[in-house]
Amino acid sequence: MDIIPLDRDDDVMLKALHGVATRSEAVSRVQPVQRTEEEFLKMARFSFPGEREETAVAVVDGAPVGWVRLFLPERDNLDKSWSQLEVDPEHRRQGVGSALAEWAEQRAEAAGRHMLLTEVFVPVGDRESHADREFALKRGYAVSSVEIVRSLPLPVDSDVLAGHEARAAEAMGDLFELTVHVDGVPDELRQGVCDASNRLILDAPTGDVEFEPESMTVEDYETLLAHLRDTGRTMVTAVAVHRETGVVAAYTDLAVPSGDPDVVFQWGTLVLPEHRGHRLGMAVKAANLRELGRLAPERRSVQTMNDEQNPWMVRINQDLGFEIIEEALTMRKAF
Repeated sequence: MDIIPLDRDDDVMLKALHGVATRSEAVSRVQPVQRTEEEFLKMARFSFPGEREETAVAVVDGAPVGWVRLFLPERDNLDKSWSQLEVDPEHRRQGVGSALAEWAEQRAEAAGRHMLLTEVFVPVGDRESHADREFALKRGYAVSSVEIVRSLPLPVDSDVLAGHEARAAEAMGDLFELTVHVDGVPDELRQGVCDASNRLILDAPTGDVEFEPESMTVEDYETLLAHLRDTGRTMVTAVAVHRETGVVAAYTDLAVPSGDPDVVFQWGTLVLPEHRGHRLGMAVKAANLRELGRLAPERRSVQTMNDEQNPWMVRINQDLGFEIIEEALTMRKAF
């Protein structure tokens, strides 16, 4: 077995890795993500502004059997790194995962990072005994937090949604303006959405790991929108603007992928602390779901993740009808 850097211009290798990732996710996730080969290649080649990626591939007899992606932010949280590791099911328990993890840890430490974070997805009830958790623990990782993965069956009952919308509208009164946008918010809202998104890592519970605010700019946001269009993803964003100040007080994103015909991904949701208490979280989520039903009525579910220590967002998701399907353990290794 050899561990080699990934050449992201190598179509043959990336197409083979699409098969590895698809087979790995099929046995590792309760609700596996489906991606077309074209979508996978474009995602593998994209680097978000302000973040550097290093990727290695485990090769046996000339064919890839696993890979690891190492993400290194370059403008904030410079002490941290993130990794994503996948091994073809037929080649597990043969040292492939250990070799790839070792490579990522060495590269993170060489880059001056003091912490490597990764996620382990486990079925409900297996957080204390799952083999992937044990693999990480033996390598010196510790569980820093637990996120609960939930799925919302679609379509949402219109009467149930209308009830949530009415209660949120009453709590908001005339203080806020609620709007929904497809494929990016208008220019005048982009800085406000970036400001809110950059706070998300601060305001959401993250266990025993402390973060700095992120640094997405309007230009970064536009780069992301271009990438989403390129991969065929549609982003739906609901925004609540405080009328008196013009501040984006709350936002939420849904991502509708092209490669999976059934699922939709719930991305970030944030309500600024100074504007809480007006049901803005429910307001933006309900508005987005209403638009989703119009835009993509064929979709069958929305998948989301929330830290189990985030009772406010958990309650909103429960009220909307999200059901628990698995858990995601955030594993932390310090250097």
